Amino acid sequence: METCTVETGLLKKKPCGSNAVTHCANCEQPLCKQHVVAQKPAGKFMCKECDAARRAFEKNTPATPVKVASAPVPDSAKVPAAKEAPKPAPVAAKVDDGGALEFTPSTDKN
Repeated sequence: METCTVETGLLKKKPCGSNAVTHCANCEQPLCKQHVVAQKPAGKFMCKECDAARRAFEKNTPATPVKVASAPVPDSAKVPAAKEAPKPAPVAAKVDDGGALEFTPSTDKN
């Protein structure tokens, strides 16, 4: 039988070790009845960390998307369809000079 893997202990962390009754619906971590957090849809359970992440996500995202109503545009304000832009001329290939660099040391000293 699987055992609960939730870390317990204040200074010295170790796995719980109790018999697992279910798995987290998000991370699949085995959970005992002491460390399980029930969700609203019956039969779904999560660990404490995944439940906290779910709550933070729900708090920061709007429940329904906001739609902005737009006023109809009069025919006089409509922009005519643009013609296709002309294709640019092909670029000439650059000549490779073999990678030679010129260096001229300066005699100037600040």
